[in-house]
Amino acid sequence: MKRKPKKLAKHPTQSRRATVLAALGLFALQFLLPLALVLPAALAEQSAAALDTDPADGADTSAESSVEPSAAESAPVQQADTLDGSITLTVLIDGEAEQMTLADYLWGVVAAEMPAAFQQEALRAQAIAARTYTLYRLENPSTNHPSADICGDSGCCQAWMSTKDRMAQWDSDKAASYAEKITQAVTGTDGLALYYEGEPILAAFHAISAGGTKSALEVWGQDIPYLQAVESPEGEDAAPNYYSAVSVDKADFAKTFSEACPEADLSAEGCADWFGEETYDETGLPVSIEIGGVEVDTSQVRTLFDLRSATFTVECEGDTITFYVTGYGHGVGMSQYGANALAKAGKTAEEILVWYYTGAEVRSMSN
Repeated sequence: MKRKPKKLAKHPTQSRRATVLAALGLFALQFLLPLALVLPAALAEQSAAALDTDPADGADTSAESSVEPSAAESAPVQQADTLDGSITLTVLIDGEAEQMTLADYLWGVVAAEMPAAFQQEALRAQAIAARTYTLYRLENPSTNHPSADICGDSGCCQAWMSTKDRMAQWDSDKAASYAEKITQAVTGTDGLALYYEGEPILAAFHAISAGGTKSALEVWGQDIPYLQAVESPEGEDAAPNYYSAVSVDKADFAKTFSEACPEADLSAEGCADWFGEETYDETGLPVSIEIGGVEVDTSQVRTLFDLRSATFTVECEGDTITFYVTGYGHGVGMSQYGANALAKAGKTAEEILVWYYTGAEVRSMSN
């Protein structure tokens, strides 16, 4: 059903002739988890990679200097008498299985997945989401790595970095304080996780939403009660690269799209005539677009042309097709930059999480 589109923020360089297209969604398995998209077998293999986060996208990740190994090892996660410290995981890191506590694994995930310059409550929310995803994966093992509980690959599970490697990439004058912030985010939320009807949830997250998150039903084709569309407060002033652009040669576009959708008719001389009616979701964000007479999900367009998200407008000029994209990621679950904006507004980690995960509750895994 076509709905009235929401007025999207206009890309700074976008032509007025740009046609508002497409929609939030995600390629069929950016984050391995049982969300049946096309192949039932693929369900069990979608992972938090669909988290689609931008691990090093914060201001704190552009450091040019490094620190000595001794300093890099000076921020251990305190594990004595902690729930996280009592759990040992087998983690696949760069093809090698390593044994580590949940506490150490979470430190590396938070360090890799969220800029340490973020608000402390946003980092705490990320720690809880990462812990929850880990518990979910323990109960729903991935066949990608049968010999390990989880991995450090963002394309499969969650991104992970060692303390030494992470600190070496931070400015030396900030490394110690950043490391302490992450340590406090992990230890300060020890054992806390998100649950829905007594089970740890699939705590999907992404970097930047386009004003609102998307439901799992819309993006992955499976209705998950706690992954519904909600408003998200970040905008171009709060998130770097909120807008991005990708230009594609007309001939290259036709070749790529025709290979994916051979039934499409791209015979019209003007590429503007290739694009037809678009469909929007209940929040007013684009969901599908007609190209060459074929209706396709904008998530598929995103995958085909390597766009940062499936929320975009398109402009055809001469032999060039340009996508103007808003946000980054599949748009499901917690928006990291949205979480930081909420933290700046005074929200606690728990309030941030229940904002993004509808009906879920934060409680100790000891319960």
